[in-house]
Amino acid sequence: MTGQDKDTTRVPLKDRGEDILALAREAIRTAEEQIGTEPKELSKEAEEYLLSHAWPGEEEELRLAVKRACILSEGPRIEAEDFDLRRKQAKSIGKFVEARLRGFMHKIKRFERFNLYDMVMPEVEKALIMMVMKETNGNQVKAARLLGINRNTLRSKIKKLGIKTR
Repeated sequence: MTGQDKDTTRVPLKDRGEDILALAREAIRTAEEQIGTEPKELSKEAEEYLLSHAWPGEEEELRLAVKRACILSEGPRIEAEDFDLRRKQAKSIGKFVEARLRGFMHKIKRFERFNLYDMVMPEVEKALIMMVMKETNGNQVKAARLLGINRNTLRSKIKKLGIKTR
């Protein structure tokens, strides 16, 4: 590092606008790969929101906020309101799951007798638990709290669904 280079690790994220948008775009690509969200881009208003937020949790808070917005947003653009979890969470998560299941339904329509519920629900539950376990670094107490279930219930589901833990 030369004497003129800035050590960005000491500068708060809120003061590093160029880094905020670069990190946000990286988080969008990660969500596309890890969760299977459709390709997204930030609207101008979303960019302005990201640049105006204080980000007390630094990069990790930004990454998590963008990941949630990717899931909650409808269509290919992330809007500023997609960062407001209280307004959009239940509706948008339902739409996200519905869109993913709709694609699956087209593949299985040819079967007359098919127990779709018993096939899909364990997979949805497994994916959710695996995602939460990853977010909590395998901490079952934190994962159970985040899922809103008892730790023993979580352990039972992990065993039943064949989820590998560390």
